[in-house]
Amino acid sequence: MNPRPIYSNSRPVSVTAFWRWWFVVQGSLLTAWSLATIDSHVKASYIVLGVIAVIIEGPLLLLSTLRVPRNILVRFLFALNVLLQITAYPLIVALGVNNLLLHAGITRPLIASLVMIVITVLVIVIHIPYAMALFAPLNNGWAQSIAMIYGFAWIVGGSQFMMGKVNKNVYSHIWRDLLNTGVYGAILFVVVGAIAMYQWGYRGPSWRFNPLAQPWILALLAASCLLFLGWNTFTNPNSFRSLYTWEFHLKSVTFYWFAQGLEPGIAEEWLWRYIILALLLTGLHKSRWQIPGSVFLTGLLFGLWHATNALGGAQGVLATAVQMQFAMISGWFMAALYLYSGSFSVPMIFHALIDILAMMATGSIVSTAPTRNEYIWSTVTELVFVAISIWLLTGKRRTAMQWTVDNIVPGNPLHFATPFVG
Repeated sequence: MNPRPIYSNSRPVSVTAFWRWWFVVQGSLLTAWSLATIDSHVKASYIVLGVIAVIIEGPLLLLSTLRVPRNILVRFLFALNVLLQITAYPLIVALGVNNLLLHAGITRPLIASLVMIVITVLVIVIHIPYAMALFAPLNNGWAQSIAMIYGFAWIVGGSQFMMGKVNKNVYSHIWRDLLNTGVYGAILFVVVGAIAMYQWGYRGPSWRFNPLAQPWILALLAASCLLFLGWNTFTNPNSFRSLYTWEFHLKSVTFYWFAQGLEPGIAEEWLWRYIILALLLTGLHKSRWQIPGSVFLTGLLFGLWHATNALGGAQGVLATAVQMQFAMISGWFMAALYLYSGSFSVPMIFHALIDILAMMATGSIVSTAPTRNEYIWSTVTELVFVAISIWLLTGKRRTAMQWTVDNIVPGNPLHFATPFVG
């Protein structure tokens, strides 16, 4: 049974007048707020940003919620409107509140923390009509996938920009860490992504364990995950000895590195192992390769996504290539792990622990290029994950995965009226 009505190709029935007008009123109030609270000493770029928001938001707020435009120019303006919603408004709110605090002479951390709570809640509220009105008209798999990847990049990244616009001497280090590391953006993306998927007729991810999964296989998978976490965290994989010689030491055990590793465990899993995997399972629903094909593609895309780590220049090309290889293979494993176990918490916790422990062990977020021996033994370990993934995707284990698939993607054939078309 679908949790939402099935909608036509033109526009979903869930985009009601209420959501459209809330979207319009909210945009008007926020642009007015930006002009009222902007500081005269702020860089001209932010003043220009506010003016652009005022000019573009007015005529496009209502238009963009009616249907996905076909004209290429209007499509560009539609995309620009989305970009403004994701990035400009959190900045406007943070900047405005920060200026009010400074002008009022409020520097007490407790009061500032309470204000920060209000800001974070307000930014979440800001994104609700954005998710309801802007994502809802997208009714084919390709558009939905691109929109969610696009939204992931700007929602998680945009939240980190907020920290640069608030008074660092006022807010506690915990708030700064939650913003700097992107954890707040990850939570915001979960909210937006959940609303978007609900609009598109999808259920949320499955959280309870698959009753068709065999206990001894689940125990084997748990042992494999724990062994990898220990090997990845406490060894230097430059020889065969790394398989049995571990050094139990963490370089920097702080909340910052915990939050830094928690962010991808939340946001990346929500994007790739819930949203993109569900969309792929829908697009391939008529193929006998539905499950293995979806697992393969989501892992491949997850690996390619990590190519962006080389764009900033902080991480070398070779190190990024090795990271892409690991991301692709681990993406296959975590997708298969989720589909077989049935609980989305399994890949989410496993992914978070990989990054948290690795970052605490190295005290860095940047990957370095491995030596030849390190690459060889890392690849050997990764091939074990490939073998386990293939094993899970065959025989009775693949059949057991159908229980999870049925809990992600409704079985009503009407749901697949326009999969990945247009």
